[in-house]
Amino acid sequence: MLTKRFLVSVLIAITCVQLVSSLTCYTCLNANDCKKARKTTCTVAAANETSHHLGVYHQNVRWVPMYRYDCLALKYTYQNNNTVTHQLHGCVHPDVNACNLYLKPQYSSWRRAQCKVCSGDKCNKNPAGALSRSHYTIVAAGLALVLAKIYA
Repeated sequence: MLTKRFLVSVLIAITCVQLVSSLTCYTCLNANDCKKARKTTCTVAAANETSHHLGVYHQNVRWVPMYRYDCLALKYTYQNNNTVTHQLHGCVHPDVNACNLYLKPQYSSWRRAQCKVCSGDKCNKNPAGALSRSHYTIVAAGLALVLAKIYA
């Protein structure tokens, strides 16, 4: 009986540690894709994929395989008209220092408009994304209030 309790306790502890250590980030590869960013649980593969995409436009991206993760939100615009030219959200290894990377010379005309590295679940949400349900609820409540005042 004691052995069964011990095994169940170990199983619960392993499950809880896995749940606690998992981080969920929004993932997208360009401005259009980021309007409907996907949620991804961070893994070595997900962070390596983000590092690969960082390496397309940046110099000296370090490959640091580890089991710690942060979320990244990165946006570049053209300097002359602020049009978004590149946007990347995803899981990243903290030691990559994504916000301190230098662009490759052929992309030097871009301006870093946003670079955020954070460690909370879904903390890298795209502020320019679709409206959430709460926005619709607030608008509907305001409209209902106006109509109630008019017809009351």
